[in-house]
Amino acid sequence: MRLMGILNLSPESFYKETTVSDKSSIQYLVEKMERDGVDIIDIGAASTAPSDIYGTPMISDREELTRVTNALGYITDVTNLPLSIDSVSSIVAEAALDMGVAMVNDTSGLRADSKMIDLVCSRDVPIVIMANCGIPCGSVPLTLRTLKESYTDAIKSGIGQEKILLDPGIGFGKPAEVDFEILGSLQQFTRFNQPLLVGVSRKAFIGSLLNQKNPAERLSGSLAATSIAVLNGANVIRTHDVRETEMAVRIGEVIHQQVAKSEE
Repeated sequence: MRLMGILNLSPESFYKETTVSDKSSIQYLVEKMERDGVDIIDIGAASTAPSDIYGTPMISDREELTRVTNALGYITDVTNLPLSIDSVSSIVAEAALDMGVAMVNDTSGLRADSKMIDLVCSRDVPIVIMANCGIPCGSVPLTLRTLKESYTDAIKSGIGQEKILLDPGIGFGKPAEVDFEILGSLQQFTRFNQPLLVGVSRKAFIGSLLNQKNPAERLSGSLAATSIAVLNGANVIRTHDVRETEMAVRIGEVIHQQVAKSEE
């Protein structure tokens, strides 16, 4: 089990309290996540929050690139942890890889930028492929089919199977009930025999159930969802809250192990 910590450089983010932009705040957060036990840090500079919920504006590749490259100089001064770039732009991803980033996290499922597959192939780096079936994405079968299509395209294009992580895309373009259905049926996504990355941290589907409009209120719900994700087969958890999430992960792991023993 691995923990991926979120480093949010986007002031357009749905969870503005986590946004960092200057040297001191970026380095403080990186060092805190490392102390708290994070395994990899995911750097994002363009918000992927649903615009219909949060009114999130789009930014240009140039603005995203500037944010990422400025931050990377600060980050690599204080940590040797592996870094991931959360971007659907091959221009941004390439610049980040040039600066030492080790992995790409593409929330479009390799659909937004036709050059992303070639970049990942040529650099031979790990890639997170998210199920992105557009808006609305109204069922688990459609999510599975979309993820299979992106995964198959990646393999056919020469990306090594051992380089691929899959993300069911909880919180992206789906009704809350579908997000909960995916969480409860996550084992269906293990059929690809690839590591599963799951991100539930502070997301709107949790707030919709618990009547919490402010993402700052959603920690408890996020931790409960995290334990369930681990129980149901998640291998990597992406989170804003590393220390608290690590404890929720341990609970999920113990229950997962006990269930496995009972089924032997």
